[in-house]
Amino acid sequence: MDDNAFEELVSGIEVQMNSELLQKKGAYAVTAAKISGLVLTEAVATGVPASVAQEMASDTWIGLMGFPVLTETDSEDSE
Repeated sequence: MDDNAFEELVSGIEVQMNSELLQKKGAYAVTAAKISGLVLTEAVATGVPASVAQEMASDTWIGLMGFPVLTETDSEDSE
C-alpha cells in the first residue's frame, strides 16, 4: 500500500468519525434543549415566577452542555 492510498484511507475514516461525532453532539444538544425546556415549562406550571424558571432552565442547560445560554438580551448587548 503506497503512502497516498494510506492517507486517503485514513482521511476517509477521519471524515466519517467526525461526521458521526457531530451527529452525536447534535442529538445531545437537542436532548439538552428538550430537558431545559421541560424544566422551564414545569416550573412555570407549578407557580414558579417566570424569571426564576428561566434561571432554572438556564442552569440546567449549563449543567448539561457546559456553556451558558446566549439570550436575546446578551446578543443585543454585544452589538
